[in-house]
Amino acid sequence: MAHEQESQQRKAARIKMKDALRLFEGRHPEHGVDAMREVLELDPGFIEPRRWLADHYHKLGQERLAVSQYEEMLRLEPDNQELWEGLRRVNPVVADKLERLRKAPPDPFLAQGVNAGDLDDFVEDDDGDLVAEAAPVTGGTPFQGAIAANDDVFVDDEEDEPEYQPLPWEHEQDGQFRVQVEQNRGFRDVMDGCDLFWNDPQGWSHLVGQCRAPEDAHWPMLEELFPAAAADLHAKIPSLLVEPGHTKTPVPLPLKNPTLVVGESLKYALGSMEILFVLGMGIHGLLNRNAQTIWASQVITERVLDCDLRRRVMRNASEFTMGWEQSMPREEVARIRKLCHAWEMRAVLSADRAGLLASANLDSSLRAIAALVGQEGDAMTASPEKLLAQFKDVPPNELAAIPITHDPWTDPRYAAYRIQMLRWWATTDEYKKLK
Repeated sequence: MAHEQESQQRKAARIKMKDALRLFEGRHPEHGVDAMREVLELDPGFIEPRRWLADHYHKLGQERLAVSQYEEMLRLEPDNQELWEGLRRVNPVVADKLERLRKAPPDPFLAQGVNAGDLDDFVEDDDGDLVAEAAPVTGGTPFQGAIAANDDVFVDDEEDEPEYQPLPWEHEQDGQFRVQVEQNRGFRDVMDGCDLFWNDPQGWSHLVGQCRAPEDAHWPMLEELFPAAAADLHAKIPSLLVEPGHTKTPVPLPLKNPTLVVGESLKYALGSMEILFVLGMGIHGLLNRNAQTIWASQVITERVLDCDLRRRVMRNASEFTMGWEQSMPREEVARIRKLCHAWEMRAVLSADRAGLLASANLDSSLRAIAALVGQEGDAMTASPEKLLAQFKDVPPNELAAIPITHDPWTDPRYAAYRIQMLRWWATTDEYKKLK
């Protein structure tokens, strides 16, 4: 009787799943895995093939892929205790965090509406730019607004690649989106090219030729604060350089000797607590291969960046990634660009949280965000109140609806959203446990 109630889509998917199981038990099990992924293309809401894939990845030790399947299943069935138990077997830390989020009040901004994770929410504005469309008010589960896993882009992890583990302060959707970005073949090609660039001293050494050590830039306080920011994030102390002029965001460079670069103009615009916020943001970029993923995303989104250093890096890195999209359908290129943008918006929110942990001062952190995105001559008088006043008539969910051509690290409109998000996160139990 239960099967009689099934849709034709589900019946077809069930038949295809049986075929996939037969293939898996044959001479080429990998064909069965591919076929099981195709079942989900036919019926994305079908739990049984997702559970099979999660078990398969878990047995292979591919924890990240198994967790991704459980996250999607729990998005579909958040009250299914068997799924929660399965996720706890795979990764109890992730399960506990998601359980806490499920019971916590919803994110007051994401739950109200910028469903930037759903790629269908991107629309073209009058200028042809893709922007995130404001979504209707939805419920408050931690998976609300998360894009479903796209199983046709699953690939095996590289054996020598470190396993991604979420940082304690990461935004709740950062890891979900990053996993999907990394599963895209085009993105992996770009990452491979960028890795060649970072490992080629002749390719990047001249890019930092204009930078100086803090002492040579007459900024000793920067070097004095650096160890404290690293300690607050339980990170090793990277190299630190100062770039002439104004940079609207710290620039992490994932070189063999990890390096963080900040703009010299901030010396006059920020106090010590605000500098700690900037350093925390930058150190976050040098953890968990965040910087590598950010730079690869920026190669794909092809944005105009804010400072000479970032533009120099992008020009040179692009020489190692040229032609990545040529063998891909146009629709898939558009899709990965949207997905990179959606992930990077969340990555910025994660970096802001790291900055707050490093500064331990909310007011200073909020002012630092406002000063960073201002023009060089305005940074000294910048304040979160002035920035929010510029967008006082824009609902919070619409603040995050920025075009793909806009850089979420430096866009003033998105900075207003970041200020409200960080102010909210500072009230949560999660922050209070970390600070």
